[in-house]
Amino acid sequence: MGPGGVGGLLAALLARAGERTRVLATEGTATRIADAGLSVGSPVYGDFTARPDAAQELAEPTDALFVTTKGTGLRDALDRVPAEHVHGALIVPLLNGFEHVEILRDRYPGARVLPAAIHVGASRDAPGAIRHTSPYNRMEIAGEGARALAEVLRNAGVQVDVVEDGDRVLWDKYAFLLPTALVCAHALMPIGRAREERRADMDAVLEEVVRVAAARGVPVDADAVRRTIAERPAHTRPSLLFDRETGRPMETDSLGGALIRAARSAGLEVPVAERLVADLLRDEADTA
Repeated sequence: MGPGGVGGLLAALLARAGERTRVLATEGTATRIADAGLSVGSPVYGDFTARPDAAQELAEPTDALFVTTKGTGLRDALDRVPAEHVHGALIVPLLNGFEHVEILRDRYPGARVLPAAIHVGASRDAPGAIRHTSPYNRMEIAGEGARALAEVLRNAGVQVDVVEDGDRVLWDKYAFLLPTALVCAHALMPIGRAREERRADMDAVLEEVVRVAAARGVPVDADAVRRTIAERPAHTRPSLLFDRETGRPMETDSLGGALIRAARSAGLEVPVAERLVADLLRDEADTA
């Protein structure tokens, strides 16, 4: 569901590997993919076109549903997935943040929602046109059913690690993502400049994430996160920055707002995240 950069790449790889694959998309995108397929340009997988099925709604049962929309469009997208068609299915959300797991479990109590994270650079250049930009495509999945699904994904060319702790999967990625996304978007800088010019804010948000995670019983290795941030190419532009630059809906609330809500629930303060989120929300309102 949601054949953008990540979802489109996964759908194309699974279809190319011979799996019966369907993408759920808006009417225009679904029609484009049904007519011309999904075209992929990749330094890893080469250039190819795959032809998954395409539809606006899920009209029959499925074994697995990958949710690859953005947080801003999640609830509307779920209206196109009837609960009876995912009863007993695996639901694998590949969204940023952590609140979406409970949203999906509440919406689909008969399904198994597997905490997961994906590490890949991919974008949708046009409906049905996917560009894979990173030399890696790695996923982490936790939960019952993850091992069988991992084999399917590996056969399609995705590197998959099956892990025991689903909360760690979500928070390890979130601890890297939130400091870089908020600071880069707020400063309108790629990660290299933000590391140099806004390091104090980046470190402060990371420490706030670590404290909130600890209050929820999830240990996060801050030093490991700092190393990951330091290793990212200087030109890297988080999607939140890209969305602000291009005037697209931003995931400010589903990313930064989520930390603020979790902090308040735990009786903690996250002043730097609150400041950055407030500024970004204000800017988004002003430009709407």
